[in-house]
Amino acid sequence: MSRVGIEFREGTATKEDIRDHLEACDRDFAPNLSLKVNIEEYSTKIRTRARTFEAWSDKVLIGLVAAYLNDSGTRTGFITSVSVAKEFMGRGIASALLDHCLDRLRQEGMKAVRLEVSSESHEAIRLYKNLGFSEIMCKGEIVSMEMEISEKRQS
Repeated sequence: MSRVGIEFREGTATKEDIRDHLEACDRDFAPNLSLKVNIEEYSTKIRTRARTFEAWSDKVLIGLVAAYLNDSGTRTGFITSVSVAKEFMGRGIASALLDHCLDRLRQEGMKAVRLEVSSESHEAIRLYKNLGFSEIMCKGEIVSMEMEISEKRQS
C-alpha cells in the first residue's frame, strides 16, 4: 500500500488534466462514466464549479475527488466524483483524497456531505461506509449516502 512518489494537491488540475484522467478511468466506473455524462462537459463543470482533491504521479493526475461546497443554506457538500487510475488502486489513494476533502468540508463549516454511488460499486460503498457514510436512500441502481461532519476529525 505504498504511496511513495505520489503528491497530493488541491485545486491545481486543469480541465484537460481532469478530462484525461476521467477518460482513462471511464471503464472503471459502474456503469461507464461516459454512459452517464459527456466527459468533456463534466470536466469543465468540475474545473469551474467544484473543489478538487488530487493525487499526482510525476505530472499525471492519477486520483481525483471533486466536491461541491456551495450549498450555504443546508451547509451540505456533495461529492460528485471519486476516481483512481486502475494501476494505482489498492494503495489507499481514494481514502487519502476523501480524508483531504472531509478536512476541507470541516474547515469550510459544512455540516454534512452527500454522494451517490452505483449499487454495483461494492468496493466504493464499503470504502464510504468505513469513512462514516450511511445509506440514506436507494433509488433504482443509485445509492445515496450521507455523513454528518463533526468539528473534530473522527478517524
